[in-house]
Amino acid sequence: MNYDIEAMDMDMLNEVRSILKARWPEMVEGFLEDTEMYIENIKNGFANDDKMAVASSAHPLKSSSGSMGFTGLSEIAKKIEYDAKDAIENGGDIYPLQELVPLLEEGMEYAKAKLRATLEDAA
Repeated sequence: MNYDIEAMDMDMLNEVRSILKARWPEMVEGFLEDTEMYIENIKNGFANDDKMAVASSAHPLKSSSGSMGFTGLSEIAKKIEYDAKDAIENGGDIYPLQELVPLLEEGMEYAKAKLRATLEDAA
């Protein structure tokens, strides 16, 4: 499956931004910190063959990136979460999912650039 790391819903992002107003910079920083942590936890989960760590870190990454409008990043995290859960339930292998980690990292960099631009626009 091909993933578009630049897929995003600008309307969703702008809606969240308009709701949060002055708290937007705080939200951006929190999102970026959390996203980096989730990706690091996913990488550690793969390194330790910990399917639960992979699935449980992909879940909030999927949700938070989706709610911020980063649909591409959310779809990649969703694939990792669902396939890791399937591997837990059915005794499967999570290692093929590791090839998605660089896409997560690229998606994170794309999101970071887009979010930083919104902060510059507000300054």
